[in-house]
Amino acid sequence: MPILDNNIRNRHCIFVDMSRTVEKRYCQSCGMPLRFDVEAYLGTNTDQSYSDEYYYYCLKDGEYTVDIPMEQMVDIWVKYTDKYNGYSGTNYTPQELRTLLNKRLPTLNRWRQKEETRNIHYETVSRIKTYIDQNLFEDLDPEQLAVLSHLSFFHFRRVFRNITGENIGAYIQRLRLEYVAHLLIATRQSLEEILKQTNYQTRFSLAKAFKKHFGISMSDYRHKYSLSKNSFAAIPLQDVRIKRISTRKALCLQVGDSFRDEKTYKLIWQKLLHYRNNHLQQDLQSHFVSISRDNPWVTPDLQCRFYIGFITKEEIKPEGNFSIEEIAGGMYAVFTHKGSYSLLPDLYQAIYEQWLPQNKYFQKYPLTFEIYLNVPSDTQLDELLTEIYIPIEKL
Repeated sequence: MPILDNNIRNRHCIFVDMSRTVEKRYCQSCGMPLRFDVEAYLGTNTDQSYSDEYYYYCLKDGEYTVDIPMEQMVDIWVKYTDKYNGYSGTNYTPQELRTLLNKRLPTLNRWRQKEETRNIHYETVSRIKTYIDQNLFEDLDPEQLAVLSHLSFFHFRRVFRNITGENIGAYIQRLRLEYVAHLLIATRQSLEEILKQTNYQTRFSLAKAFKKHFGISMSDYRHKYSLSKNSFAAIPLQDVRIKRISTRKALCLQVGDSFRDEKTYKLIWQKLLHYRNNHLQQDLQSHFVSISRDNPWVTPDLQCRFYIGFITKEEIKPEGNFSIEEIAGGMYAVFTHKGSYSLLPDLYQAIYEQWLPQNKYFQKYPLTFEIYLNVPSDTQLDELLTEIYIPIEKL
């Protein structure tokens, strides 16, 4: 009965192929190999039918049973490695299981969707932060900002805090007060002149808010931290230009204080290089840039808005943790530095302590950016060229 034998053989082969496929399917939440031979192990959909993607302890009636980060899911299984091995017929050590799940879980539906959602939230918050920067002393109503974000007010507040670590109201208040502090130490403007640039109703309300935030009065703050009171060795400044620039946009990654850790900082640069090489086929000569939106003498390191990116003429939609950072047009003092980046801090000190006061300029707002005309990968350290841009206004 060769035909029957062939049919049996074919059915067996199909069964083996299906079994192999099933063995390769994992719960799209916890990463456990799915067991279709025991229905009671399977989760349930909204219509009470059994799920072919989730286990019962991950999905019930179409809803996830727990709301936890992916890293915590890995920790739970590592804690119960024996139970995992019992369910899946494996023999992993806790460390082997951690390595396996750290690789597997990001590819599963639950966590991949969560990452996509986080990227969308990051892009939304970046857009709102840009709006706040451009309208810092306007009437910034959090409910109206929620409308601009296309999220409900409740959801917007939660998303903003998750991304920035601050409540929206506290974030706006901090930026306003730090700007006031910048004017106090970088200019000779009177308190009345500074008050006119803010949306505080009275000098008293500003003074009260300032002292609550910094723990010191505005006049004492100016006396204690004024940049002109510091003293640094004189550094000759050459090749200084006064230049009016148009508004520029850069595709960036936020760095914060990660630059203090060499390994982390290199990873950020690698991510930036990879993005540029894969998205800018027609503009590979675009210059790299770093942007600092805060005065480092005022803002704590952990809250400094520091970015690296590249300026390009191409229209690019930011993805994931990338954002479009706008550099305001206007009058800038441009300083060209030749040599190692390690010398830049001394150059900045010379700019603030010597060049600005001697030439009767002040830094208009706490923004600086640097354009890197060449890069260390193909340039000797003493031949590196960096342009420093500082927005200025006459005293």
